[in-house]
Amino acid sequence: MKEHMLQIHNRHGKAILMYVAGLGSRAVTWFKRMRARLLAAARQLHRNHSGGLRWAVRVVIGTTSAAAIVIALVLIVGLCHVYFDRANLPDIEPFARLEFPAIGHVYDTNGQQLIELAKEHRQIVQYGDIPPIVRDAILAAEDRNFFSHNGVDYSRIPRVLSKVRLGTLLTRITRFGRADEADSLAMLRQGGSTISQQLVRAYFLRNLTDAENSNDLRPGALSYVIGARSAKKLVRKIEEIRLSLWMERQMRKRFGSKRRAKEEILARYASFLYMGDGQYGFAAAAEHYFGRPLASFTMADADKAALLAGIAKSPRVYAPNAPDVERISHRRNQILALMVKRDFISQDSARAAEQCPILVVAPGKVNMPQAPAVIESVLRELKGDDPEVSVQYLLLGRIQVYSTVDTRVQHIVNEALERGLLMYEKAFLPRAADASSTRSGPTLTATLIVPRCLCGNLAPQ
Repeated sequence: MKEHMLQIHNRHGKAILMYVAGLGSRAVTWFKRMRARLLAAARQLHRNHSGGLRWAVRVVIGTTSAAAIVIALVLIVGLCHVYFDRANLPDIEPFARLEFPAIGHVYDTNGQQLIELAKEHRQIVQYGDIPPIVRDAILAAEDRNFFSHNGVDYSRIPRVLSKVRLGTLLTRITRFGRADEADSLAMLRQGGSTISQQLVRAYFLRNLTDAENSNDLRPGALSYVIGARSAKKLVRKIEEIRLSLWMERQMRKRFGSKRRAKEEILARYASFLYMGDGQYGFAAAAEHYFGRPLASFTMADADKAALLAGIAKSPRVYAPNAPDVERISHRRNQILALMVKRDFISQDSARAAEQCPILVVAPGKVNMPQAPAVIESVLRELKGDDPEVSVQYLLLGRIQVYSTVDTRVQHIVNEALERGLLMYEKAFLPRAADASSTRSGPTLTATLIVPRCLCGNLAPQ
């Protein structure tokens, strides 16, 4: 236990010193503002009530002291939870094996695609599949110290603390029992999350994130002190830090080195992230917005790389096809400036990229299945007793189905069948043929499936 404590101290000593320095500086400013507010409140009470000055000072100091004790206890419990609690950890295996929901396909016997089926339209990429210009844009926009930290960037803590709304926090502490607002946010307005933390939040902590955005108040002293929404966000942030440190340790053990682990984490980030318009992952977004494979991006595509990297902040606002073009352009140019600052691109390249118009490809037409009866037959066969060969696995992209149907032959047979049905109707159902323009009378329909061989194939992913 002593050695473990020593290890933690050595690893995070510098970061903790930076944290204390930032906290101390912020505390001085906070107490100066608090003193001014106390004096103003005291003068007001002194005018309205006899002996109000002494009463106001005692109540405010007592309330503030109690709030400080609550916050200190929460921080102590939170630190113990982050660095020492190893209970209730999620299963790392699906994450490590890159088992994200992807796209399932049904093919004919020649490998021609019949249909795409998916719950989440995602293309999974490996680290080597991400072009350097896209990697640089991601790191510049989201996490400049990604390859050096261990899941949490402690140098960001002073910046996060500087965004705390001290006036709102003090007003809440001294509100004397007034009702709270679920949507008010006094703390943690600046997230400071690393790529690892964003990935943990999206993959492991969806339930906590959903609860954080709800209007349900969380009871307890912490909610009274900092507000319901801030309390929920603080709880989620503590768990996010704990799992980020744990996830990076597990990935280092699995892949043998910190560098390899970081590359694998970045690949999962680029594959899992929601990119707007029903697209998941940078590869799917590149094809959806720009009509190009992600692997084709070069240094000349710095503008497009910056646009993709900017989506993570808010897909609804910063997706390239969002309505506010000026805001999207501003976000892109910010990322280009950060790329110049990190020496990823030159100033001239950034200027040229800033001049590029934001152009997205028109939405493609929805392709109808080439052989709907074949697909219906495949889905019916997948509704068997084997849980690993199921429609659910196809929708998650865990299996790909190769049917026995030859699309070319099927097309010829469909045309012959249609001609035969038309001739039959004319010969034996003349009234139906004459009334076809008014859509009345009986109509013959049929489906003929022509297999090439007696068995198909299921290819696991």
